[in-house]
Amino acid sequence: MKVTEQIDAMEASAVDPYKYLAVTRVLACVLMLPLLTMAADFSGILMGWVANTLTEPISLRLFMENGFKDVTFSDFLPPTLKTAVFGLIIGVVGSFQGMRTKGGTEGVGRSVTSAVVLSSLFVILADVLLVRLILVLFPVE
Repeated sequence: MKVTEQIDAMEASAVDPYKYLAVTRVLACVLMLPLLTMAADFSGILMGWVANTLTEPISLRLFMENGFKDVTFSDFLPPTLKTAVFGLIIGVVGSFQGMRTKGGTEGVGRSVTSAVVLSSLFVILADVLLVRLILVLFPVE
């Protein structure tokens, strides 16, 4: 949108492109990454039951009871909330890189590559920091 001057047109019509484009994208990333994490957790549990059932038949109820007998809410909450921070990082970096794109399609390619590399680095850094914070707030017994 920056290359095709659509953002300039939004500014000319008194619409804040950061509020209209960037904030909505960041908010979508923050909300959807935890939902994707929960969907992946559910799929992993279901496929674990399928794999176990193929080798040694077991009912889903028994699988869930045995699998979750020592699991607490704090085992799922911090990692899921971590993904909201990852969504924030991805949304902010992607929006920032998108808003400063110039140079046509070549510039878009450079911005996309830069956004992916930067967001990957920031997500890894945030993961290290958040794991340390989670271990302080939710100590392992």
